[in-house]
Amino acid sequence: MLLELYNSGEGCDIGWIRHHTKCYMLSNTTATWAEAESICNAFHSILAEPRSHDESMFLIGQSLSENKVGPFWIGISDIIKEDRWVYSSDLQPVKVTDFYPGQPNENTSANCVALRIILLLVFQDYWDDLPCSEHFNFICETKEKSNGDVLG
Repeated sequence: MLLELYNSGEGCDIGWIRHHTKCYMLSNTTATWAEAESICNAFHSILAEPRSHDESMFLIGQSLSENKVGPFWIGISDIIKEDRWVYSSDLQPVKVTDFYPGQPNENTSANCVALRIILLLVFQDYWDDLPCSEHFNFICETKEKSNGDVLG
């Protein structure tokens, strides 16, 4: 099975879980960052783009509830320009970051961002810049369906 199934929240397709106005699906397979982006696009979605600390924490909570610790590719990179972190869907600069202290570390080969869990007295979520060619799990994101949309 390519992607893990969850109980569907209202407004999300079966296999997706809702948080506020977005729906998410956590993979149970690994892929490079580009492959993960393509797989999400095949589901009419994007790699998850956490735009707040709350959203990052929600995604970590979901991974922990499924006993998955990642790392998980998310839709943030500096592929276009080194150390200019942008969301992959709209190329807007990332304003809220949850990078681990010391990250990003200006490693020119680490251009893609993964969400990872680190145990420091308590579980904390952090972003880490890693080589895009690495194979990790990933999280897809799409907008919640409105009442007029057909689910499925």
